[in-house]
Amino acid sequence: MKTDNSKILPIVIINWNGFIDTKECISSLLAENSENIIIYLIDNGSKKEDVLAIQKHFSNNPKIKITFNPKNIGYTKAHNLILKELINEGYKYIFLLNNDTIVIPKSITFLKENFQNFNMDLVSCKMIKSQNHNLMDSAGHKMLSSGEIIPIGHNKNIEKYNIGFENIGASAGAGLYSTEMLKDIGIFDDYFETGYEDAELGLRAFVSGYKCYYKPEAEFYHKIGQSLKKVFDYKHALKTQVNIFYTYLKLVHWQIIVINIIPWILRLLLITLIGIFSFRFRYLKILYAALGRILFRDIKEIFIARKASKRLRRIPWWQLLKKQEFFLKNDIQNFYKFIIKGEKSHLENY
Repeated sequence: MKTDNSKILPIVIINWNGFIDTKECISSLLAENSENIIIYLIDNGSKKEDVLAIQKHFSNNPKIKITFNPKNIGYTKAHNLILKELINEGYKYIFLLNNDTIVIPKSITFLKENFQNFNMDLVSCKMIKSQNHNLMDSAGHKMLSSGEIIPIGHNKNIEKYNIGFENIGASAGAGLYSTEMLKDIGIFDDYFETGYEDAELGLRAFVSGYKCYYKPEAEFYHKIGQSLKKVFDYKHALKTQVNIFYTYLKLVHWQIIVINIIPWILRLLLITLIGIFSFRFRYLKILYAALGRILFRDIKEIFIARKASKRLRRIPWWQLLKKQEFFLKNDIQNFYKFIIKGEKSHLENY
């Protein structure tokens, strides 16, 4: 007789040479009542000492199912392997959790006790910077008219984000996904490797008519950069910018692309001039290399992906246009931060 998993909350955690963080994350999970949860721990080709430590600490825990990938296949593919399995196991939702997070007490209890009554398909949690517990990391995603999908509330005071609201997708660092939704729109796009796959999936869900919502009752500390710093180099920075272009061209209605194309070109010219006169050549190198890759290498793949996703553009184009935020405010803030104050953007830290 098949087990009824509809009341069980599966939690997926990927480890890659980060046992200390993973141990702290799982300890915080199990500090609450672990009834009705099961942890799927995937080691993604870690070094021998990490593998041995995982076996020693977790192999005898019935609440934890461990899978060892023989090599690092990337964040996206590692998730997709387990998601393909779990969406057919009778679970109502699947919770994705970064190994560099710490569960704030009562958060998992809130999700366990309420997920069956959620009238939503993708749930964002309140992610707080572990380095400063007064500042937000993310309350889910929003989309700019420039095509970028960025975290809501990053570096803002946590008290401003105590009320739930609709957004455009969740950070997969702590995100709850409906299995019925995933069966319909698909899991992560294999075009991605590590980064931005959650942004694309969130936008795909939104344009398909699914409900994406932020629930501040589920709180997690996030050690920002613990995972990314292991892989961030020029290649990763370039792929991040390529992913932004790919996602926009794959999923956005052609009417919106036409409306935004002139402002986008003017913005590109202004960014280029500012970059030249402020000697920010590292960012310009990434930006134009990404444009070149999209236009001259990946364009056929984008057309194929866009055609395949046509059935998913179910909401009217004006609904997505209305949800977008005009890029000027964000760009002014970035100008002050990166040009006036001289800080580096995340794409320049390679």
